[in-house]
Amino acid sequence: MHFCILGAMSVTENGTDRTPSAPKHRQMLVLLLMNANRVVSMAQFIEELWEYSPPPRAVAAVHTYVMQLRRILHGDGAPSAAGSSGRLVTRDQGYLLRVQDGELDLHAYEQRLRAGRAALDAGALEAGVRHLRAAHALPGFVDAPTGPLLRAALAATERDRGESVVRRVDAELRLGRHHQLLPELASLVHQDPSDERLTGRLMLALYRSGRRADALGVFHRLCRVLRDELGTSPHAHIHHLITDILVGHPRLEAPSSAEPHLSLDTVALPPRTTPTGRSATSDTVLLSV
Repeated sequence: MHFCILGAMSVTENGTDRTPSAPKHRQMLVLLLMNANRVVSMAQFIEELWEYSPPPRAVAAVHTYVMQLRRILHGDGAPSAAGSSGRLVTRDQGYLLRVQDGELDLHAYEQRLRAGRAALDAGALEAGVRHLRAAHALPGFVDAPTGPLLRAALAATERDRGESVVRRVDAELRLGRHHQLLPELASLVHQDPSDERLTGRLMLALYRSGRRADALGVFHRLCRVLRDELGTSPHAHIHHLITDILVGHPRLEAPSSAEPHLSLDTVALPPRTTPTGRSATSDTVLLSV
């Protein structure tokens, strides 16, 4: 059986589509898959499905949904609700979904991230970039309704993904791939114009590609977005970077393999919180890359 929750949700077994179609079934299955091989308690199901307003017979409803989900996953030969065989089993006043190695795309994504980070930590930049690019090429989450537990889990996963993107970009800058990074960085900044980590890296890549005027333009757009939408200004490291760009400081040049890499001092900085409802395309960076 193969489970996909990255992008379009799907469940297949030997060519047979077993993807649930009902919203509650899909939501429960994603929660089980995000906790694959771990018990999801009845309380967690109720919180996820109904948040602050569960129905009077919420426990019975969860039991019914699980029974229906078993039938979808197992076909006509579904085990009993209390059985220990099959995929979806009863455990400790909750339920556990058994998933084998290689059956869940989320696990493949997480394995790529771990391999990429380990390679970068060991100084193997090429291998680290290769693993992280493979992870980042996978689609994002998730084609199913979400309640509070899934929203929190998915938000944490997206933050983790964002941090790994920054690490990969830094590695590629150290490898001298500033020009190749321009389309991706421009797209990422377009999606979130207030992200100073990525904007600083776009400015550096533009400068190293001989496009100082464009780097200055990106800086001014960042200042305008932060002022108009957040009532603030860029962190000091961005001002230091733009000063170095203006004077053409040698430390901005692409390093050789033997040189220490430039630190933008942004990896440890959390992205600023943007106001609810901010358009991701407002005052975006429009660059010809």
